[in-house]
Amino acid sequence: MARRSQEDEFQALRFDEDVPKEYRDGFGWKAIIGGLFVGLFIVPASMFLSLVVGQTLGQAAVWVTIILFIEISKRVRTKLEVHEIYILFVVAGGILGLGQGLFGNAFIHMQYMVRSPAAKLFEIADRIPHWVAPAPDSEAYALRSLLHRDWWPRLVLMGVTLIWGRLNFYSLGYVFFRLTSDVERLPFPLAPIAAQGVTALAESTTPEGSWRWTIFTTGSTIGIVFGTIYVMVPTVTSAVFGTRAEIIPIPFIDLTAHTQRWLPAVPLNISTNLGLIFTGFVLPFWMIVGSAIAGILGTLVVNPILYHVGILEKWQPGMNVIETRVANQLDFWLSFGIGSALGVAFVGIFTAIVRLRQAAMQAGRDTQQARKMLAPPEGRGDLPIPLAVLLYFVSTAGTIIICHILVPNFPIWILIGFGFVYTPVMSYVSARMVGLTGHGLGIPHVREAAFVLSGYRGVAIWFAPIPLGQVGLGPQGFRQAELTGTKISSLFKASLFEIPLAVACSLIFWSIIWKMGDIPAPAYPYALRFWPMQAVLSFFWITATTAENTFFLRTISFTYMSWGLAFCLISFTILSALRLPTLLLFGFIRGGMMANPFDIGVELIAACFGRFYFAKKYGQKTWRRYTPVLAAGYACGVGLIAMVSVAVLLLSKAVSHLPF
Repeated sequence: MARRSQEDEFQALRFDEDVPKEYRDGFGWKAIIGGLFVGLFIVPASMFLSLVVGQTLGQAAVWVTIILFIEISKRVRTKLEVHEIYILFVVAGGILGLGQGLFGNAFIHMQYMVRSPAAKLFEIADRIPHWVAPAPDSEAYALRSLLHRDWWPRLVLMGVTLIWGRLNFYSLGYVFFRLTSDVERLPFPLAPIAAQGVTALAESTTPEGSWRWTIFTTGSTIGIVFGTIYVMVPTVTSAVFGTRAEIIPIPFIDLTAHTQRWLPAVPLNISTNLGLIFTGFVLPFWMIVGSAIAGILGTLVVNPILYHVGILEKWQPGMNVIETRVANQLDFWLSFGIGSALGVAFVGIFTAIVRLRQAAMQAGRDTQQARKMLAPPEGRGDLPIPLAVLLYFVSTAGTIIICHILVPNFPIWILIGFGFVYTPVMSYVSARMVGLTGHGLGIPHVREAAFVLSGYRGVAIWFAPIPLGQVGLGPQGFRQAELTGTKISSLFKASLFEIPLAVACSLIFWSIIWKMGDIPAPAYPYALRFWPMQAVLSFFWITATTAENTFFLRTISFTYMSWGLAFCLISFTILSALRLPTLLLFGFIRGGMMANPFDIGVELIAACFGRFYFAKKYGQKTWRRYTPVLAAGYACGVGLIAMVSVAVLLLSKAVSHLPF
């Protein structure tokens, strides 16, 4: 009975009533034209912005692109359907993400790293392999050319690893989508935001409109007003007057120094992001309650106790909120979180097994009925699960082989463990957390710890393709496609299109920007200021495998890990036995990751207003349908203001360099 209660709990939070009855292919000429527009016009602006202020256009550009194409379609008397808009949403986001970061991280940033003062300080420039970057004396740097033959090994390696990385993401992500969504029926609370936003924009093209469009424009208005105060005013004043005026402090108000006398080792800050209210509206109520309990107990109560008993020993009076969180993570919460993550994995595997066994028992132990439970809806464009598993195995094995060829003295058993044990297990853990809370879960510094503790000596492994990934967000993308009636096969087609386009646009525009002048330079304030610091931190980690380093041995505590594991399993057992919402447990884990009671407090207030006021006023079912559309509209409104602010910033930078 307890298990059935949990199934009902999850099922009540899903938006299955909004899933279209027919699935259609959304990839076509409209998506191709949209991708070309993003690659040719949005990507270079985002590149320039990242060098100047350290920010990218992100989702703001995606929403603006969709709105632009909808308006164009109205003028040419055609219509963008929901599935077409969603694939445009995917293609625009994919090209922007790959185009911005691909060559920027792999080439432009690396050309600085090799020749930076930090490389000379750590005496590491000559030890960086040729398949990472040309030697410091290469003419590729003098010519500032990404097409120089000394870059070719890096180009080939990047192309292979990029394709295999995408195969991993879609193959393993698809398998976990089938498990978490089709079998476990997890709610994926944040998936309807993009899905309902896309649907609202599609319905705006009809003469009569719809309730979604009304709610979407309401959220957009709120986002525009808040974005003007929060984003535009500081950006415009900085660009025009040279002084940044913040009406609302960004991104938070740090209270840690003011409360440390009464609350030692407690990181406290008040977030100024209005988006927390919409998160509180969207996420499940009992999850927010669990997060609030974790925020109050874990942060305000447990931290001072751990400090007084000597466990939180790295914290010192005077630390700010970020320094306090890092110190507490290293002393206790990192190890406790690893144990909790393992507990989530065990709970998820147990839940999936029980669901399959129940299906078989209800069918009179008919294995055919159990198989039918795993069968996808007709016409959704699914892959056979064995094929997806095979694709993951081939891509992971290929990555391991390449890595072993490049770094033959690194223990291959660690690579195998990363590819076939850690990545699947932690990706499943993260996928379940995304399906339950909307947020993934990962263990920080696992890669670094493995390198240091392996006994390997050298620097090449830090640059090699490691079969260590995180596909926990993959199932949410497939769920969004399902909610918009888009065939899953459309996502694979979109990926095949966006990868070569992103590579071409990245190569062209980063080459042009680098040809215009060296990077970093005074024309790029963010890169000039922060890249040297980032180089020092990067080489600090890299040189950890050139000498004895016991940092991770002193950080990871198996005792605290066992506490986290025991807490998760015992709590799940008690909640299930008492037929209480198990979302309390997952909310508690989420709250422990957030570690800020004020943020969670805002979410809790919003959740209470939603549950006890708006749900009663509009009806529970209606309010649940309103909230994701409202959140999508808010994100779009803030995005529009961000795009206008970026335009003003870029114009000011261009004008400031004119000689008159």
